[in-house]
Amino acid sequence: MQFRCEDPGCDFNTDLGLPIEVVDEQIYQSPPTLIIGTVDKFATLPWQPASRTLFGIDNPNAKSPPDLIIQDELHLIAGPLGSMVGHYETVVDELCTRVEDGMRIPPRIVASTATIARATEQVRQVYGRSSFLFPPQALRAGESFFAVEGDAANGRTYVGVFGSAMPSHVTVQKVVLAALLQAPALCDGPANAIDPYWTLMCYFNSLRELGRGATLVQADVREYLNAVWHRIGLTADAGGEEAKAHRRFVNNYRELTSRMRSSEIPEVLQELFREYPHKDVVDVCFATNMIQVGLDVSRLSLMTIVGQPKGASEYIQASSRIGRDRSKPGLVVTNFNPFKPRDRSHFESFRPFHENAYRYVEPTSVTPFSLPVCDRAIHALAVTLARFLDPRLRDQSDKGIPEPTRSRVREIILARVRLVAPEEEQRATAVLDRFLDDWDNVKPNEYGGFSGRAAGEPLMWPAGKPLPPELEQFRGRIRATPSSMRTVT
Repeated sequence: MQFRCEDPGCDFNTDLGLPIEVVDEQIYQSPPTLIIGTVDKFATLPWQPASRTLFGIDNPNAKSPPDLIIQDELHLIAGPLGSMVGHYETVVDELCTRVEDGMRIPPRIVASTATIARATEQVRQVYGRSSFLFPPQALRAGESFFAVEGDAANGRTYVGVFGSAMPSHVTVQKVVLAALLQAPALCDGPANAIDPYWTLMCYFNSLRELGRGATLVQADVREYLNAVWHRIGLTADAGGEEAKAHRRFVNNYRELTSRMRSSEIPEVLQELFREYPHKDVVDVCFATNMIQVGLDVSRLSLMTIVGQPKGASEYIQASSRIGRDRSKPGLVVTNFNPFKPRDRSHFESFRPFHENAYRYVEPTSVTPFSLPVCDRAIHALAVTLARFLDPRLRDQSDKGIPEPTRSRVREIILARVRLVAPEEEQRATAVLDRFLDDWDNVKPNEYGGFSGRAAGEPLMWPAGKPLPPELEQFRGRIRATPSSMRTVT
Protein backbone atom coordinates (compact mmCIF):
# COMPACT_ATOMS: atom_id res chain seq x y z
CA MET A 1 0.00 0.00 0.00
CA GLN A 2 1.38 3.36 -1.03
CA PHE A 3 0.24 6.94 -0.50
CA ARG A 4 0.80 9.41 -3.31
CA CYS A 5 -0.08 13.07 -3.69
CA GLU A 6 -2.56 13.75 -6.50
CA ASP A 7 -0.80 16.98 -7.47
CA PRO A 8 1.54 16.22 -10.42
CA GLY A 9 3.84 19.03 -9.31
CA CYS A 10 4.31 17.65 -5.81
CA ASP A 11 7.54 15.91 -4.82
CA PHE A 12 5.48 13.04 -3.43
CA ASN A 13 3.72 12.35 -6.75
CA THR A 14 6.27 9.64 -7.59
CA ASP A 15 6.49 5.87 -7.42
CA LEU A 16 7.92 6.18 -3.90
CA GLY A 17 5.01 8.32 -2.70
CA LEU A 18 4.72 9.55 0.87
CA PRO A 19 6.94 7.87 3.48
CA ILE A 20 3.96 6.48 5.38
CA GLU A 21 3.11 2.89 6.34
CA VAL A 22 -0.18 1.80 7.90
CA VAL A 23 -0.02 -2.01 7.65
CA ASP A 24 1.55 -3.77 10.63
CA GLU A 25 3.64 -6.20 8.59
CA GLN A 26 5.14 -3.42 6.49
CA ILE A 27 5.92 -1.39 9.61
CA TYR A 28 7.77 -4.35 11.13
CA GLN A 29 9.77 -4.87 7.93
CA SER A 30 10.79 -1.21 7.65
CA PRO A 31 10.42 0.44 11.07
CA PRO A 32 9.76 4.17 10.71
CA THR A 33 11.31 7.02 12.65
CA LEU A 34 7.97 7.94 14.21
CA ILE A 35 5.23 5.50 15.17
CA ILE A 36 1.69 6.63 16.00
CA GLY A 37 -0.44 3.98 17.65
CA THR A 38 -2.66 3.04 20.57
CA VAL A 39 -2.06 1.02 23.71
CA ASP A 40 -4.25 -1.63 22.09
CA LYS A 41 -1.15 -2.81 20.22
CA PHE A 42 0.61 -3.73 23.48
CA ALA A 43 -1.48 -6.88 23.66
CA THR A 44 -0.15 -8.08 20.29
CA LEU A 45 3.49 -8.18 21.43
CA PRO A 46 3.53 -11.84 22.59
CA TRP A 47 1.80 -12.88 19.36
CA GLN A 48 3.99 -10.92 16.95
CA PRO A 49 7.74 -11.55 17.42
CA ALA A 50 8.33 -9.56 14.21
CA SER A 51 7.48 -6.42 16.16
CA ARG A 52 10.86 -6.71 17.89
CA THR A 53 12.34 -4.59 15.08
CA LEU A 54 10.46 -1.60 16.50
CA PHE A 55 12.70 -1.85 19.56
CA GLY A 56 15.92 -2.10 17.55
CA ILE A 57 16.24 -5.89 17.87
CA ASP A 58 17.39 -7.52 14.62
CA ASN A 59 17.09 -4.11 12.97
CA PRO A 60 20.42 -3.08 11.38
CA ASN A 61 19.10 0.41 10.64
CA ALA A 62 18.28 1.20 14.27
CA LYS A 63 20.93 3.10 16.20
CA SER A 64 19.04 2.61 19.46
CA PRO A 65 15.63 1.56 20.76
CA PRO A 66 12.93 4.26 20.94
CA ASP A 67 14.12 7.02 23.25
CA LEU A 68 11.01 9.20 23.39
CA ILE A 69 7.45 8.12 24.21
CA ILE A 70 4.60 10.64 23.98
CA GLN A 71 1.38 9.61 25.71
CA ASP A 72 -1.76 11.60 24.98
CA GLU A 73 -4.78 11.65 27.31
CA LEU A 74 -3.01 10.17 30.31
CA HIS A 75 -6.12 10.58 32.46
CA LEU A 76 -7.80 7.84 30.40
CA ILE A 77 -5.08 5.33 31.34
CA ALA A 78 -6.87 4.45 34.55
CA GLY A 79 -9.10 1.76 36.02
CA PRO A 80 -8.98 -1.68 34.35
CA LEU A 81 -7.41 -0.26 31.18
CA GLY A 82 -4.74 1.57 33.17
CA SER A 83 -3.92 -1.58 35.12
CA MET A 84 -3.40 -3.58 31.94
CA VAL A 85 -1.38 -0.81 30.30
CA GLY A 86 0.83 -0.53 33.39
CA HIS A 87 1.26 -4.30 33.29
CA TYR A 88 2.44 -4.32 29.65
CA GLU A 89 4.61 -1.25 30.25
CA THR A 90 6.97 -3.68 32.01
CA VAL A 91 7.92 -5.08 28.62
CA VAL A 92 7.81 -1.80 26.70
CA ASP A 93 10.04 -0.03 29.21
CA GLU A 94 12.57 -2.87 29.27
CA LEU A 95 12.79 -3.17 25.49
CA CYS A 96 13.18 0.61 25.11
CA THR A 97 15.99 0.82 27.67
CA ARG A 98 19.50 0.96 26.26
CA VAL A 99 22.76 0.27 28.07
CA GLU A 100 25.74 2.59 27.60
CA ASP A 101 28.98 2.28 29.60
CA GLY A 102 27.23 0.01 32.06
CA MET A 103 24.40 2.51 32.66
CA ARG A 104 20.76 1.76 31.89
CA ILE A 105 19.14 4.68 30.04
CA PRO A 106 15.34 4.37 29.82
CA PRO A 107 13.28 6.34 27.31
CA ARG A 108 11.99 9.81 28.11
CA ILE A 109 8.20 9.85 28.60
CA VAL A 110 6.10 12.94 27.98
CA ALA A 111 2.41 12.64 28.83
CA SER A 112 -0.37 15.19 28.39
CA THR A 113 -3.37 15.06 30.65
CA ALA A 114 -6.40 16.99 31.87
CA THR A 115 -8.83 16.72 34.78
CA ILE A 116 -6.61 14.43 36.79
CA ALA A 117 -5.92 14.02 40.50
CA ARG A 118 -2.84 12.48 42.14
CA ALA A 119 -1.02 12.24 38.84
CA THR A 120 2.21 11.39 40.66
CA GLU A 121 0.77 8.11 41.97
CA GLN A 122 -0.74 7.24 38.59
CA VAL A 123 2.54 7.83 36.75
CA ARG A 124 4.34 5.70 39.34
CA GLN A 125 1.94 2.80 38.87
CA VAL A 126 1.78 2.94 35.06
CA TYR A 127 5.35 3.88 34.14
CA GLY A 128 7.35 3.18 37.28
CA ARG A 129 8.75 6.72 37.19
CA SER A 130 8.73 9.85 39.26
CA SER A 131 7.02 12.74 37.50
CA PHE A 132 7.59 16.43 36.91
CA LEU A 133 4.80 18.84 36.03
CA PHE A 134 5.50 20.95 32.96
CA PRO A 135 4.90 23.75 32.62
CA PRO A 136 4.91 24.49 36.36
CA GLN A 137 2.24 26.51 38.10
CA ALA A 138 2.17 30.22 37.30
CA LEU A 139 2.97 32.88 39.88
CA ARG A 140 -0.65 34.02 40.18
CA ALA A 141 -3.61 31.92 41.24
CA GLY A 142 -6.00 31.33 38.39
CA GLU A 143 -3.33 31.60 35.71
CA SER A 144 -1.29 28.91 33.99
CA PHE A 145 0.99 28.47 31.01
CA PHE A 146 -2.06 27.73 28.84
CA ALA A 147 -4.66 30.21 30.06
CA VAL A 148 -5.43 33.29 32.10
CA GLU A 149 -8.71 34.36 33.65
CA GLY A 150 -10.62 36.78 31.44
CA ASP A 151 -13.46 38.45 33.31
CA ALA A 152 -14.62 40.29 30.22
CA ALA A 153 -14.92 37.15 28.09
CA ASN A 154 -18.14 35.16 27.81
CA GLY A 155 -17.46 31.66 29.03
CA ARG A 156 -19.48 28.48 29.37
CA THR A 157 -22.71 28.71 31.36
CA TYR A 158 -24.09 25.77 33.35
CA VAL A 159 -27.79 25.40 34.15
CA GLY A 160 -29.34 22.69 36.32
CA VAL A 161 -32.91 21.45 35.79
CA PHE A 162 -34.58 19.54 38.61
CA GLY A 163 -38.15 18.60 37.67
CA SER A 164 -39.34 17.26 41.00
CA ALA A 165 -42.99 18.10 40.22
CA MET A 166 -42.99 16.15 36.96
CA PRO A 167 -44.43 12.64 36.80
CA SER A 168 -41.11 11.12 35.65
CA HIS A 169 -37.60 11.97 34.57
CA VAL A 170 -38.56 11.04 31.00
CA THR A 171 -41.20 13.78 31.01
CA VAL A 172 -38.58 16.30 32.12
CA GLN A 173 -36.30 15.19 29.30
CA LYS A 174 -39.09 15.72 26.79
CA VAL A 175 -39.79 19.26 28.01
CA VAL A 176 -36.11 20.26 28.20
CA LEU A 177 -35.26 18.86 24.77
CA ALA A 178 -38.25 20.57 23.16
CA ALA A 179 -37.37 23.93 24.75
CA LEU A 180 -33.71 23.76 23.72
CA LEU A 181 -34.58 22.73 20.18
CA GLN A 182 -37.27 25.34 19.62
CA ALA A 183 -35.42 28.30 21.16
CA PRO A 184 -32.88 28.91 18.34
CA ALA A 185 -35.66 28.93 15.74
CA LEU A 186 -37.35 31.83 17.55
CA CYS A 187 -34.33 34.10 17.12
CA ASP A 188 -34.25 36.74 14.43
CA GLY A 189 -30.66 37.42 13.56
CA PRO A 190 -27.75 36.48 11.34
CA ALA A 191 -27.26 32.80 10.63
CA ASN A 192 -23.78 32.79 12.17
CA ALA A 193 -25.30 33.89 15.50
CA ILE A 194 -27.97 31.16 15.48
CA ASP A 195 -25.73 28.37 14.17
CA PRO A 196 -23.81 27.60 17.44
CA TYR A 197 -27.08 26.73 19.19
CA TRP A 198 -28.86 24.95 16.36
CA THR A 199 -27.23 21.55 16.85
CA LEU A 200 -28.05 20.10 20.26
CA MET A 201 -25.54 17.67 21.79
CA CYS A 202 -27.30 15.19 24.09
CA TYR A 203 -24.94 13.45 26.48
CA PHE A 204 -26.00 10.22 28.18
CA ASN A 205 -24.29 8.12 30.84
CA SER A 206 -25.13 4.78 29.21
CA LEU A 207 -26.31 3.29 25.94
CA ARG A 208 -29.56 2.23 27.61
CA GLU A 209 -30.40 5.83 28.53
CA LEU A 210 -29.33 6.98 25.08
CA GLY A 211 -31.72 4.55 23.43
CA ARG A 212 -34.56 5.94 25.50
CA GLY A 213 -33.56 9.49 24.56
CA ALA A 214 -33.49 8.64 20.85
CA THR A 215 -37.03 7.29 21.14
CA LEU A 216 -38.11 10.51 22.82
CA VAL A 217 -36.83 12.67 19.99
CA GLN A 218 -38.45 10.54 17.32
CA ALA A 219 -41.83 10.40 19.04
CA ASP A 220 -42.60 12.38 22.19
CA VAL A 221 -40.51 15.49 21.51
CA ARG A 222 -41.93 15.93 18.03
CA GLU A 223 -45.44 15.57 19.43
CA TYR A 224 -44.74 17.94 22.31
CA LEU A 225 -43.39 20.58 19.92
CA ASN A 226 -46.93 20.88 18.50
CA ALA A 227 -48.17 21.92 21.96
CA VAL A 228 -45.27 24.37 22.26
CA TRP A 229 -46.18 26.01 18.94
CA HIS A 230 -49.77 26.55 20.05
CA ARG A 231 -48.72 27.90 23.44
CA ILE A 232 -46.28 30.51 22.11
CA GLY A 233 -48.38 31.44 19.10
CA LEU A 234 -46.56 29.78 16.20
CA THR A 235 -49.81 29.06 14.40
CA ALA A 236 -51.50 30.55 11.36
CA ASP A 237 -54.33 31.94 13.48
CA ALA A 238 -51.99 33.67 15.96
CA GLY A 239 -49.16 34.91 13.80
CA GLY A 240 -49.79 33.90 10.24
CA GLU A 241 -47.27 32.38 7.89
CA GLU A 242 -44.43 34.40 9.41
CA ALA A 243 -45.00 32.75 12.79
CA LYS A 244 -45.15 29.30 11.22
CA ALA A 245 -41.72 29.93 9.70
CA HIS A 246 -40.26 29.90 13.23
CA ARG A 247 -41.36 26.34 13.92
CA ARG A 248 -38.56 23.87 14.59
CA PHE A 249 -38.67 20.45 12.94
CA VAL A 250 -36.31 17.70 14.06
CA ASN A 251 -35.41 15.53 11.08
CA ASN A 252 -31.66 15.00 11.17
CA TYR A 253 -30.31 13.22 14.24
CA ARG A 254 -27.04 11.38 14.61
CA GLU A 255 -25.15 9.57 17.34
CA LEU A 256 -21.55 9.16 18.47
CA THR A 257 -21.30 5.97 20.51
CA SER A 258 -19.24 2.82 20.77
CA ARG A 259 -21.92 0.80 18.99
CA MET A 260 -21.13 2.57 15.72
CA ARG A 261 -18.76 1.11 13.17
CA SER A 262 -15.41 2.86 13.14
CA SER A 263 -15.91 3.80 9.47
CA GLU A 264 -19.11 5.73 10.34
CA ILE A 265 -17.58 7.97 13.01
CA PRO A 266 -15.60 10.25 10.62
CA GLU A 267 -18.74 10.71 8.53
CA VAL A 268 -20.77 11.86 11.55
CA LEU A 269 -17.97 14.19 12.66
CA GLN A 270 -17.91 15.73 9.21
CA GLU A 271 -21.67 16.26 9.33
CA LEU A 272 -21.33 18.14 12.62
CA PHE A 273 -19.29 20.80 10.83
CA ARG A 274 -22.23 21.69 8.57
CA GLU A 275 -23.55 25.09 9.58
CA TYR A 276 -27.05 26.46 9.77
CA PRO A 277 -28.95 27.10 7.46
CA HIS A 278 -27.53 24.13 5.49
CA LYS A 279 -30.40 21.80 4.64
CA ASP A 280 -28.54 18.80 6.12
CA VAL A 281 -27.37 20.47 9.33
CA VAL A 282 -27.57 18.05 12.29
CA ASP A 283 -30.45 18.86 14.65
CA VAL A 284 -29.58 16.48 17.49
CA CYS A 285 -26.48 14.41 18.18
CA PHE A 286 -26.71 11.69 20.83
CA ALA A 287 -23.43 10.86 22.52
CA THR A 288 -21.91 8.88 25.37
CA ASN A 289 -18.50 9.13 27.06
CA MET A 290 -16.92 8.40 23.68
CA ILE A 291 -16.87 12.16 22.98
CA GLN A 292 -14.83 13.02 26.10
CA VAL A 293 -11.73 13.21 23.92
CA GLY A 294 -11.16 13.96 20.26
CA LEU A 295 -14.35 15.93 19.55
CA ASP A 296 -13.35 19.47 18.59
CA VAL A 297 -16.13 21.09 16.56
CA SER A 298 -15.92 24.81 17.31
CA ARG A 299 -19.45 25.58 16.09
CA LEU A 300 -21.11 23.49 18.84
CA SER A 301 -22.27 25.57 21.81
CA LEU A 302 -25.36 23.80 23.18
CA MET A 303 -25.46 20.60 25.24
CA THR A 304 -27.84 18.82 27.56
CA ILE A 305 -26.52 16.20 29.98
CA VAL A 306 -29.10 13.64 31.05
CA GLY A 307 -28.32 12.71 34.64
CA GLN A 308 -25.19 13.64 36.57
CA PRO A 309 -22.20 11.61 35.26
CA LYS A 310 -20.57 9.33 37.82
CA GLY A 311 -17.23 11.10 37.82
CA ALA A 312 -16.36 14.77 38.06
CA SER A 313 -13.66 14.35 35.41
CA GLU A 314 -16.20 12.82 33.01
CA TYR A 315 -18.56 15.74 33.62
CA ILE A 316 -15.82 18.30 33.00
CA GLN A 317 -14.49 16.57 29.91
CA ALA A 318 -17.92 16.00 28.35
CA SER A 319 -19.23 19.51 28.93
CA SER A 320 -16.02 21.05 27.59
CA ARG A 321 -16.80 19.65 24.13
CA ILE A 322 -19.02 22.68 23.49
CA GLY A 323 -18.33 26.40 23.69
CA ARG A 324 -14.73 25.94 22.58
CA ASP A 325 -14.78 29.16 20.52
CA ARG A 326 -14.65 32.28 22.70
CA SER A 327 -16.92 34.08 20.25
CA LYS A 328 -19.60 31.37 20.71
CA PRO A 329 -20.32 31.01 24.46
CA GLY A 330 -21.49 27.56 25.50
CA LEU A 331 -24.64 26.59 27.35
CA VAL A 332 -24.75 23.29 29.28
CA VAL A 333 -28.11 22.19 30.71
CA THR A 334 -27.87 19.29 33.15
CA ASN A 335 -31.15 17.43 33.55
CA PHE A 336 -31.05 15.89 37.03
CA ASN A 337 -33.10 12.84 37.93
CA PRO A 338 -35.14 13.73 41.06
CA PHE A 339 -35.48 10.06 41.93
CA LYS A 340 -31.73 9.55 42.35
CA PRO A 341 -30.18 10.77 45.63
CA ARG A 342 -26.88 11.49 43.93
CA ASP A 343 -28.49 13.77 41.35
CA ARG A 344 -30.46 15.52 44.09
CA SER A 345 -27.25 16.13 46.05
CA HIS A 346 -25.52 17.62 43.02
CA PHE A 347 -28.46 19.92 42.35
CA GLU A 348 -28.52 21.14 45.95
CA SER A 349 -24.80 22.01 45.75
CA PHE A 350 -24.89 23.09 42.10
CA ARG A 351 -23.19 26.47 42.47
CA PRO A 352 -20.42 25.43 44.91
CA PHE A 353 -19.64 22.38 42.80
CA HIS A 354 -19.23 24.37 39.59
CA GLU A 355 -17.17 27.07 41.27
CA ASN A 356 -14.69 24.41 42.41
CA ALA A 357 -15.27 21.60 39.93
CA TYR A 358 -11.62 20.55 39.64
CA ARG A 359 -11.41 20.07 43.40
CA TYR A 360 -13.87 17.20 43.09
CA VAL A 361 -11.95 15.24 40.44
CA GLU A 362 -11.53 11.71 41.75
CA PRO A 363 -8.05 10.15 41.92
CA THR A 364 -7.52 7.35 39.44
CA SER A 365 -6.97 3.76 40.46
CA VAL A 366 -4.23 1.72 38.76
CA THR A 367 -3.21 -1.73 40.06
CA PRO A 368 -0.92 -3.24 37.40
CA PHE A 369 0.11 -6.29 39.44
CA SER A 370 -3.04 -7.17 41.33
CA LEU A 371 -3.90 -10.86 41.27
CA PRO A 372 -6.61 -10.62 38.55
CA VAL A 373 -4.24 -8.74 36.23
CA CYS A 374 -1.39 -11.20 36.86
CA ASP A 375 -3.67 -14.18 36.23
CA ARG A 376 -4.77 -12.62 32.96
CA ALA A 377 -1.53 -11.35 31.46
CA ILE A 378 1.70 -11.90 33.41
CA HIS A 379 2.43 -14.92 31.21
CA ALA A 380 2.10 -12.61 28.17
CA LEU A 381 4.98 -10.54 29.56
CA ALA A 382 7.10 -13.66 30.00
CA VAL A 383 6.39 -14.90 26.47
CA THR A 384 7.14 -11.48 24.95
CA LEU A 385 10.48 -11.14 26.73
CA ALA A 386 11.46 -14.73 25.94
CA ARG A 387 10.66 -14.45 22.23
CA PHE A 388 12.29 -11.04 21.85
CA LEU A 389 15.44 -11.61 23.89
CA ASP A 390 16.26 -15.25 23.05
CA PRO A 391 16.49 -16.05 19.30
CA ARG A 392 16.10 -19.77 20.08
CA LEU A 393 12.59 -19.15 21.42
CA ARG A 394 11.44 -16.83 18.68
CA ASP A 395 9.32 -19.39 16.84
CA GLN A 396 9.79 -22.59 18.88
CA SER A 397 8.14 -23.23 22.21
CA ASP A 398 8.46 -27.01 22.31
CA LYS A 399 11.87 -27.00 24.01
CA GLY A 400 10.65 -25.21 27.13
CA ILE A 401 12.44 -22.12 28.38
CA PRO A 402 16.20 -22.38 29.08
CA GLU A 403 17.34 -21.52 32.61
CA PRO A 404 19.39 -18.41 31.69
CA THR A 405 16.45 -16.95 29.77
CA ARG A 406 14.04 -17.93 32.50
CA SER A 407 16.14 -16.18 35.15
CA ARG A 408 16.45 -13.03 33.07
CA VAL A 409 12.74 -12.88 32.27
CA ARG A 410 11.84 -13.54 35.87
CA GLU A 411 14.15 -10.82 37.19
CA ILE A 412 12.87 -8.19 34.72
CA ILE A 413 9.25 -8.77 35.68
CA LEU A 414 9.80 -9.06 39.44
CA ALA A 415 12.02 -5.98 39.49
CA ARG A 416 9.10 -4.04 38.05
CA VAL A 417 6.74 -5.52 40.64
CA ARG A 418 9.07 -4.49 43.46
CA LEU A 419 9.23 -0.99 42.02
CA VAL A 420 5.53 -0.23 41.57
CA ALA A 421 3.71 -2.70 43.84
CA PRO A 422 6.06 -4.37 46.36
CA GLU A 423 3.08 -5.64 48.35
CA GLU A 424 2.09 -7.82 45.36
CA GLU A 425 5.53 -9.43 44.88
CA GLN A 426 4.72 -12.74 46.59
CA ARG A 427 1.50 -13.36 44.68
CA ALA A 428 2.93 -12.19 41.36
CA THR A 429 5.95 -14.45 41.84
CA ALA A 430 3.71 -17.45 42.48
CA VAL A 431 1.66 -16.85 39.31
CA LEU A 432 4.74 -16.27 37.17
CA ASP A 433 6.65 -19.32 38.48
CA ARG A 434 3.62 -21.53 37.96
CA PHE A 435 3.42 -20.48 34.31
CA LEU A 436 7.15 -20.96 33.69
CA ASP A 437 7.03 -24.40 35.32
CA ASP A 438 4.07 -25.41 33.17
CA TRP A 439 5.86 -24.21 30.05
CA ASP A 440 8.88 -26.36 30.90
CA ASN A 441 6.81 -29.40 31.85
CA VAL A 442 4.29 -29.36 28.99
CA LYS A 443 6.56 -28.07 26.21
CA PRO A 444 3.64 -27.08 23.92
CA ASN A 445 3.96 -27.57 20.17
CA GLU A 446 3.52 -23.88 19.30
CA TYR A 447 2.90 -20.47 20.78
CA GLY A 448 -0.51 -20.06 19.15
CA GLY A 449 -1.99 -17.42 16.89
CA PHE A 450 -5.05 -15.33 16.06
CA SER A 451 -6.39 -17.76 13.47
CA GLY A 452 -8.00 -20.07 16.01
CA ARG A 453 -6.19 -23.09 14.57
CA ALA A 454 -3.42 -25.13 16.09
CA ALA A 455 -1.38 -28.11 14.87
CA GLY A 456 -1.09 -29.44 18.40
CA GLU A 457 -1.26 -28.03 21.89
CA PRO A 458 -0.57 -24.27 21.84
CA LEU A 459 0.90 -22.30 24.71
CA MET A 460 -1.57 -19.41 24.30
CA TRP A 461 -5.08 -18.93 23.02
CA PRO A 462 -6.81 -15.60 22.19
CA ALA A 463 -8.89 -14.62 25.21
CA GLY A 464 -12.61 -14.61 24.48
CA LYS A 465 -12.37 -17.03 21.55
CA PRO A 466 -13.91 -20.47 22.21
CA LEU A 467 -11.61 -23.49 22.11
CA PRO A 468 -12.26 -25.86 19.18
CA PRO A 469 -13.34 -29.41 20.09
CA GLU A 470 -9.90 -30.89 19.33
CA LEU A 471 -8.30 -28.67 21.99
CA GLU A 472 -10.86 -29.21 24.74
CA GLN A 473 -8.61 -31.84 26.31
CA PHE A 474 -6.01 -29.13 26.96
CA ARG A 475 -8.39 -26.73 28.70
CA GLY A 476 -6.78 -25.47 31.87
CA ARG A 477 -3.26 -25.76 30.44
CA ILE A 478 -3.65 -23.37 27.51
CA ARG A 479 -3.33 -19.79 28.70
CA ALA A 480 -6.08 -17.43 27.59
CA THR A 481 -4.09 -14.38 26.46
CA PRO A 482 -5.40 -10.91 25.55
CA SER A 483 -5.16 -10.02 21.88
CA SER A 484 -6.42 -6.46 22.42
CA MET A 485 -7.23 -4.01 25.22
CA ARG A 486 -10.89 -3.77 24.33
CA THR A 487 -12.09 -6.43 26.76
CA VAL A 488 -10.13 -5.71 29.89
CA THR A 489 -13.03 -5.49 32.35
